[in-house]
Amino acid sequence: MNTIFRVISGWWLVVGLLLAACDFHGPWEYYPEEREVYTGIYTYGFIVANERPEVCFSKVYELDETSAENFAFYKNAKVTMQGRFGGEFGKGEKEIISLKSSHDNPRCFFPSSYLMVSKCIPGIGLSCEPDYTGIVGETYTLEATFEWDSAGHNVESTYRAKATIPNPVKVKGFNIPKQDGSFEWVEYSDDKVVEMDFLEYPMDMEFVRAALDYDHSVRGVLSIMNYGSKNGEATNTTVNKMFEGLTSEDEDGYRGIAMHDPLETQQNLGYAANYIIGGIKNLDTLHLTNMMLPVGQFSVDLYSTDEAYIDYVNKVKQSVSDSRVVPESNIENGMGVFTGMARTTVSMKVNSEKWVSMERIANRHCKNEDGDNSKGWDSKGCRLYLDAYCAGRGPSSDLESANENAYSYYDGSNSNYRDEEVCYPSFVKAAMMQANEDGWEVKKWSKYLPDTITAEEKAKAYADGLKRYCVASNFKDNDVANCTNLKSMCNDSLSENECNSYLWLWCSDRNWNYKKYPQCGPAMVSRYVVDDLKSTIWEKEVKKWCEDPCNEEYAVCENLGYKREGGKEYVCGR
Repeated sequence: MNTIFRVISGWWLVVGLLLAACDFHGPWEYYPEEREVYTGIYTYGFIVANERPEVCFSKVYELDETSAENFAFYKNAKVTMQGRFGGEFGKGEKEIISLKSSHDNPRCFFPSSYLMVSKCIPGIGLSCEPDYTGIVGETYTLEATFEWDSAGHNVESTYRAKATIPNPVKVKGFNIPKQDGSFEWVEYSDDKVVEMDFLEYPMDMEFVRAALDYDHSVRGVLSIMNYGSKNGEATNTTVNKMFEGLTSEDEDGYRGIAMHDPLETQQNLGYAANYIIGGIKNLDTLHLTNMMLPVGQFSVDLYSTDEAYIDYVNKVKQSVSDSRVVPESNIENGMGVFTGMARTTVSMKVNSEKWVSMERIANRHCKNEDGDNSKGWDSKGCRLYLDAYCAGRGPSSDLESANENAYSYYDGSNSNYRDEEVCYPSFVKAAMMQANEDGWEVKKWSKYLPDTITAEEKAKAYADGLKRYCVASNFKDNDVANCTNLKSMCNDSLSENECNSYLWLWCSDRNWNYKKYPQCGPAMVSRYVVDDLKSTIWEKEVKKWCEDPCNEEYAVCENLGYKREGGKEYVCGR
């Protein structure tokens, strides 16, 4: 027995020596190694040929920095870009331009001249051409310096990166799959709309193949699909078949499982890198899954990218979910990506005999029909869509504007959703909004409610509708609404209540833009005080608002216990 043991032990010793000598690799070498977690500023920036550059920044937020991403995380920022620019102001010579943030989105920076004109008006002297644009083949240098709070310490950080704009890809044509398994080759030109039939189950998993022409400057292609409320989804699909018996279907065969968000307008279809595997070039053919294509006309933007975007996709993004991946970024001293791109847009149209509209999808998802309805209309998109829905309008690409203007479509009689309880407060709010407008003959808010509901239901609708109206109108009184008490509840209370919690959510849905929505200034202060937020970002923003000498609502700060620095006296205009 001992002899056998010695033989076996000797054999394992030999094997061990061989493994050590030959440097064999095993799973023991691939356990995640401890590495320092990046806690600085993330960069996501791009400069696209013939389009204005855009660069967005974000810090790693602490757990107590609730909703702080809506505000500027920095005290001061200087962002510049150097290179040769085209566009209205570009000189075609090497120059340095400044990028500035807008109040609507303080984390994203654009050429400063872009922020001066909110929209172009052709024909009256305001050009619709972008101010500064990228040029194919040119290299651009980004430099960003921030003074900001990093884990309780005021620091200054500078980040640099370079990006080169590749040539755009050219689409030669499409191999379009047929229901019988065959393919049809369709040549493509820039002014053409590629039309095809949606493949019904079981062929819906097939691919539409786009043949690309490109050069060595193209290191990969990012595909972004653009769709809208006029599109829809086919229902005779593999996914719907999988959920037979688990979810109910409507008259169009829709089971509540959607491939697209009906309240969004874009979808990332994936990134394909310019690899050669087994002699086959990965970018020669771009695959678009038939199942992911919406019904109706839409477009797909094919962004050719430089090398930096490959590292961002394969190493930076992957490292978030897989600790074995070491992140590599072209941002000097930082993390993220700054990449050059060129866009090629393809127009497509998909036909289907059996499909459901985006409006039907949005309505079912927001109403949470397959659940217990306890979370119905409980997301940002659905909350913004609710008033438009109750007015009989479909989803819109601009949900904020749709929400603001929904009251103009109410007349008290023709809403398709007049008997839905969820819409009662919207009806009351609409009547009160109309009372502010010239030409509206609104004397009673109850005229927009069904006669069949009880007095208790009417009272509940009135209380909720009044709260929604007062918040949306910035507490404006009129003949059918008095907001005095609610204004005090929302702005001055030192404890959370139904009014201020609703106002906080309302402002959060609108990104706390208190320049556009003045009621969100007091809401920001009350949220900071009542919720006892520890965020230095919130503190900075509250201080800026309360120290503004032209702020007509300064009393809110005093009522909530905020005192100006050193008891200073401020006078507006000085």
